[in-house]
Amino acid sequence: MNISFQPLKRGLFPLFMMALLSSAFSQDLTINSVSIKGNDVIIHYDLLDDDLSRKYTLWLYSSVDNYVQPLTKVEGDIGIDLAVGGNKLLIWHAKEELGEEFKGDVALEIKGKRYIPFVTLNNFEDINSMKRGRPYNITWTAGRGSSVLTFDLFNNKDEIVHTYTNIANVGEYQLELPGDIKPGKDYRFRITDQRNKEDVVHTPVFTVKRKVPLYAKVALFGLVGSGILILGQQGSGPANGEIPLLPDPILPTN
Repeated sequence: MNISFQPLKRGLFPLFMMALLSSAFSQDLTINSVSIKGNDVIIHYDLLDDDLSRKYTLWLYSSVDNYVQPLTKVEGDIGIDLAVGGNKLLIWHAKEELGEEFKGDVALEIKGKRYIPFVTLNNFEDINSMKRGRPYNITWTAGRGSSVLTFDLFNNKDEIVHTYTNIANVGEYQLELPGDIKPGKDYRFRITDQRNKEDVVHTPVFTVKRKVPLYAKVALFGLVGSGILILGQQGSGPANGEIPLLPDPILPTN
């Protein structure tokens, strides 16, 4: 794989955001350095804003498709809900993105806009854990009522382990975690508008638990095992094969 890169362009915010961002606050996206290590492109940048509470969405694009679709094999400070600050880093795995056979020049561009959640979850942070097989009612303040949502469940390895599709954006949905989801920490949902992939919201992380605690299952198994042992002992006869004599019944007296 042989790739030569043209100078990285300065990240540009969409024109429809420029007036809003420039009217009261100054914002700046500055590329500090670009380097190539093996088949990876490493980019250091600063994302600055006078208002430190603002969040941004940033994506990396390439000239391969004329900057139409964001690159997917990117990790680091990229994506949604990014805080402002300096010394940010992203890594593009070019070999995985373009394939072994690709040869040629590639220009890159970072595009971004202010992050404004398209739906607002109601008190999801109060859900510290979810049990498998139990229904949970998730509510939110809807944006566009006609949109259709997807809920992707991510584990702590950032892998999608389950997906809920075709959810009407009516502000309420009842979901149930399937029994094959492994118990563990740092699960989260990614909520996406199926018609606009740039509209994304992540829930706070939570823990997945068993519906019945493991110690209760062990205790129940031990109890059943003891019952089987007692029944087995009751059903066993004398070792010599003789039938034991029963005591004479006690007759009532006048």
